[in-house]
Amino acid sequence: MIRRPRRSTPATIVALVVLAVCVLVVVCCVQALLGQAPLIRFSQVLEVTAGQRWNSGATIAVAIVLAVLGLVLLLAAIRPGKPTVMPLVRMTDADGAPGADAGVRRTSLSKDLTTTAEGVPGVARATVSARRSRVTATITVAAADPTAVPDTVRGRLEYRLIEVGPAPRPKVRVKARRADTG
Repeated sequence: MIRRPRRSTPATIVALVVLAVCVLVVVCCVQALLGQAPLIRFSQVLEVTAGQRWNSGATIAVAIVLAVLGLVLLLAAIRPGKPTVMPLVRMTDADGAPGADAGVRRTSLSKDLTTTAEGVPGVARATVSARRSRVTATITVAAADPTAVPDTVRGRLEYRLIEVGPAPRPKVRVKARRADTG
């Protein structure tokens, strides 16, 4: 179970363009029905487009731009995003039957691991990012002996990952900085 985000950006772009064209057409139609001069006259649009040939440079340039834009939107919609939910190890029931699939949100796991890292004595501040294959913790050390703190943080994070049980278990990397003493 790896849940990925929906591809709403390409859909939103296409929807906004179609909406803008539809609003423009409706406004022009209502203005024409009310006897007012429309924003864009349909005869002007027809004159511009009727004067173009399929093999003219302007027509080919517009076609290429539209094709590239369509291809970019299509690739953005097809390409998978970063997983939002990481799968957990599948448990088995007492009778040996497989249990339900479960997962944890990456943001929730990152917050939990940040809290775990900040609970280590000597850590002034911690930031943890969780990915499927790696957990990276950046800690600010404010301890008398700063050399032992990163190993302690790594051990606590690895233990917490065993408790949570993501599948596969990511590797833990700890980056340590000294706190400003001045």
